[in-house]
Amino acid sequence: MDLDDSMVLGPGIFSQLAQAIYTRRKNMPPPQRRRGVPAEDDEEMENPQRGAGSGPESQDEEESDGGDPMNGVRRDTATEEQLVKRLVRYALACEYSRTPIRREGIKEKVLGPNGRAFRKVFAGAQKQLIAAFGMEMVELPAKDRSVMSLDQKRKAGKSQTQGQTSSNAYILVSTLPAAYRVPAIIAPSKAQSQEGEASYVGLYSTIVAIITLSGGELSDARMRRHLQRLVVDKNMPSLNPNDGNRATENTELVLQRMIKQGYLVKTSESKMQGDDDTITWHVGPRGKVEVTNEAIAGIVRMVYGGSSPELEKKLQGTLKVAERADADESEPVEDVADQSRNDGHAEAGPSAVRRSRRRAAAHDDDDE
Repeated sequence: MDLDDSMVLGPGIFSQLAQAIYTRRKNMPPPQRRRGVPAEDDEEMENPQRGAGSGPESQDEEESDGGDPMNGVRRDTATEEQLVKRLVRYALACEYSRTPIRREGIKEKVLGPNGRAFRKVFAGAQKQLIAAFGMEMVELPAKDRSVMSLDQKRKAGKSQTQGQTSSNAYILVSTLPAAYRVPAIIAPSKAQSQEGEASYVGLYSTIVAIITLSGGELSDARMRRHLQRLVVDKNMPSLNPNDGNRATENTELVLQRMIKQGYLVKTSESKMQGDDDTITWHVGPRGKVEVTNEAIAGIVRMVYGGSSPELEKKLQGTLKVAERADADESEPVEDVADQSRNDGHAEAGPSAVRRSRRRAAAHDDDDE
């Protein structure tokens, strides 16, 4: 505004104006500045030259460090989920080739620099395997010292002194209830040939059952006699018997494959010079897990054509398995064998027993 000449400013007017301006500035709120955007005056006075740390990259680092703490948690969770998926794929690939899932392989091929996350990743993979595939990873038993060579015993003794007693190796086994473990649901693999896979499973299951029922070990001579009775002493069905060029495989090659995959263990004890080595066959770690005592008892029942109280008593004494509930309802195997002999059969093998059972069932139907 314009001041008239008649208006006279008193000597205290300047002090009053200064006091009013000071009071007003004191009561005003401080100006709010955006984070990471310095004021122009401050930039000119305090930092006339832009430093290397004031660019967009430093702003991103600042926001990542001082931002939402949940970002780091989400990043760790996503990494863990990817590791779980990789472990599931690795376990399925190992089982396809019947290779043990070793802890060293998991750390090297799956975890990499995230070795400390083994427990969490392993537990997450177990949940996915059970939910999606009906399988889980089971640790293989440690090697038996009685079937080890001298060098293996020394290594095993050294590891035990260091506190290591587990095998750190796993395989996949089914978690389905027993009622669903039937060929209609769990069929043999079709990787090469379903027929060849079924033959291979039947062969190693039978050999494992023979060794187990023989006290856990079998001499090489007795092993050869059993193979001769099974008519597989020279050749065995190949994994692809439909292949005209390779329908069968040499028995020694198949036995070596069973040893490599952990179904069998072959030990050799050196004797004096001039004598042959003593060869003994044992059940391997994979054979103990896959072909359980219950499975061996099922094989025996199939060979004998059924169950009986006498047979179940022998199975309990040898394999320590539970007695079947329907054992009392089945007729003894010896009685069926005697009946088959009276019908004119010279030997009462499994096929003769089954034929006699079918004739008895047909006779009962005719009476009704």
